[in-house]
Amino acid sequence: MAVWSNDQPDVEPQESSDSEITTAVKGASSRKSFSKLRRELSDEELSSPAVQRMLIDEIERLDSERVDLSVFRNKFHDADRRAGILEERFKSKICIEIIHIACVTVGAAALGFAPSIWTNQPAAMMSLIFGTVLVIAGLAAKAVKP
Repeated sequence: MAVWSNDQPDVEPQESSDSEITTAVKGASSRKSFSKLRRELSDEELSSPAVQRMLIDEIERLDSERVDLSVFRNKFHDADRRAGILEERFKSKICIEIIHIACVTVGAAALGFAPSIWTNQPAAMMSLIFGTVLVIAGLAAKAVKP
């Protein structure tokens, strides 16, 4: 902590340039009136009751903010956990969608192919049964939700 002697005059800080203002973190200081004050206090200044009350008020304000933000931290972790669970559920739903589309597409193709080879009877009947089974399996994959 720097100790300031009483023989030095109190000097106003220089105005900051626009580039310094734009690089400042947004919302870093809610009290712009205190932003340009020097930060070091002498022992004499610290012993002043007004400074002590101001510091105690600031400590109480920061403590209440900490309590409020700890609630948000817990809510964030809960929301993050729920988001992870939902992402995993979404992945499984995508797999089921792929199975559904593939089964219905191949089954419909087999059903559409069966009439064109109807003269070759064992192959046509197998294509018809195979297509029917795949279409039913694809619809069941869509209907039954995990």
